[in-house]
Amino acid sequence: MGQEELAEVQEWFEQFEPVLPGAVGAAAQSVEHVLMAKTVEIIRDNLRQHPAVEAWRQFQPGCPEPEQIEVLNLKKKSAVYRLAGAGPNRSAVIAKRCRAATAAVERAVYDELPARLPLPALCCYGWLLEPESKYCWLFVEDAGNHAYSAASDEHRALAGRWLGTIHRTPLSAQFQARLPDRGPGHYLKRLGLAQAVLLELADNPLLSSDEMALLRTVLAQGEVMQAHWSELERFCEGWPRVLVHGDFAIKNLRLQNGSTAPALLVYDWEMAGWGVPATDLAQSLTRCASPDLEVYCSILRQDNPHVQPATFDGW
Repeated sequence: MGQEELAEVQEWFEQFEPVLPGAVGAAAQSVEHVLMAKTVEIIRDNLRQHPAVEAWRQFQPGCPEPEQIEVLNLKKKSAVYRLAGAGPNRSAVIAKRCRAATAAVERAVYDELPARLPLPALCCYGWLLEPESKYCWLFVEDAGNHAYSAASDEHRALAGRWLGTIHRTPLSAQFQARLPDRGPGHYLKRLGLAQAVLLELADNPLLSSDEMALLRTVLAQGEVMQAHWSELERFCEGWPRVLVHGDFAIKNLRLQNGSTAPALLVYDWEMAGWGVPATDLAQSLTRCASPDLEVYCSILRQDNPHVQPATFDGW
C-alpha cells in the first residue's frame, strides 16, 4: 500500500474514532493507522507567531490581528483553525492546512459553486502554497455555529432541497475535469484499502476476544460487499454523474439565518468528486445528514417526473 493511499485511508478511519472501542483504538495507534486525536483548544497568546496567522497575514497583508484562535480540528495530515476577528469587517476566517492536492479539489468547488448555485454559498478567500512542501493553506469564510440536526425535519428538508439543487445544476466541462472520480470504482478501491488496514490489526495482541470478533465480523461484511460489487455497479449505471460532496455529514453543515427562512451552508469539500449521488443520500446513520428524500425528489422531478423516494431505498 502506497503512502498516499495509506494517508487517505487513515483520514477516512479517523472520522469513526469516537465510536471505536478503546482497545481497538490503542491497537490502531500501535500500527499507526489512527491519527492524532481531535483537539479542542483556544489560543489567546502569541497569536502573530501562530502558523495559521502567519499564513493569513502573508496572503492578506494588513489584515487585523485575530482576537483568538480556535483549534477546530487537528490531525496528522491536516489542521483547521478559526481566526476570530481576522477577516473582512472583523469576521472570522477559517484557515485550513492540508495537502495541496486536497485543497485543489476544494478550491475548484468554491470557485464554481457561488456563480452557479441559486443558494447561499461560502466564500473561499484563496489559498497559499507552502514553499518546498506538499501542503498549503486554504482560507474560507466562517459558516458560524448554528449546528445542523438530523433529528429536525426542517433541517433534513433543507438538506434534501440543497442536494437536489446541486445535482440538477448545470456545471461546466472544465469544472468536471478538475474533479476526481467518485463512481463505484473509487469506493471499491477504498473498501479494499480499508480491508487491508483491518487485516493488519487482526493479529494485534491488544485486542480482546470481543473486539477480535467484531473485527472479523466487519472483515466478513467487507468481503460480502466486494463479492457483490458488480451488482451495485449495474444498479448505478442508469444514474447520471453529478457533483457529490462525499462527506455530507452533520459536522460539515451549518445553518444561516435568511430573510424569510434559514439556509444551509456546506463546507469541507475535500472528498468531493464526480460520481453517483448515493454517497450524499445516506440515511439513518448517526453522523450522516439523512436528507429528506421526498424533498430531494421533488427538486429532481422538475427534470424527471418519474423520480420517487422509493428509488433510493437502501441508500
